[in-house]
Amino acid sequence: MSRKYPIASTRTIRRASEEGTVFDAYREAMSHLAATVSMVTTTVDERPWGLTISSCCSVSVAPPTVLISVATQTASAAAIRREGRFGLSILGRRGREAALAGSVQGTPKFLEEHCLPDQSRTPIVRGALAHLDCSVIKEIEVVDHTVFFGEVDDVIMFKGERPLLYYARDYAFLEDETPWWS
Repeated sequence: MSRKYPIASTRTIRRASEEGTVFDAYREAMSHLAATVSMVTTTVDERPWGLTISSCCSVSVAPPTVLISVATQTASAAAIRREGRFGLSILGRRGREAALAGSVQGTPKFLEEHCLPDQSRTPIVRGALAHLDCSVIKEIEVVDHTVFFGEVDDVIMFKGERPLLYYARDYAFLEDETPWWS
C-alpha cells in the first residue's frame, strides 16, 4: 500500500546560494527549528553561573550521555573545562526569567537569584523541569564552538508545567498547560 503525502509547496521562494546570503538565510532557517530551552550551569569564581542554550541533545541512554554546544571563548566553556563537569537544567515556563538572564551576550551570567538551594553538584535553575549533573567525557572544537559530551551522573526531576521553547527568535509555550504527567 502506497501513501501519498501532500507537498506543502514546490515553489522556491529564494535560494540563498544564488543571492550570496547563506549566513542570513541559515540564521532565518534555523529560527524555525523549535527547541527546548536549557541552561548549562557551572561555577565561576565559586558562584553559580548559567548560559542559556538550545544546542543540546541526548546522545545515548546506556550510558546516559548528552551533548551541549557552547562558544569556545566564553566563561562557560572555560569553567566547564576547568571543573570537568556541567549541569543541564531543562526549563519550563517558570524558567523564562532565568533564560533571559543567561542569554544576554557580553554580560556576566551569575545566577544566585535564579538558582535553587544546593541540591546537586552543579547549580540547578529555578523553574527547571529536570536537571542533569554531567561529567565531561569528551570535547570537540568545531568552528567557534566546543561540543562537550557529558555522562549523566545524576538526574533530578521536578513536577511542573510544559517546557519553555525557543522559536522564531522568541520564547514560546505549548498551548496545553496541563502536563500529561500531572
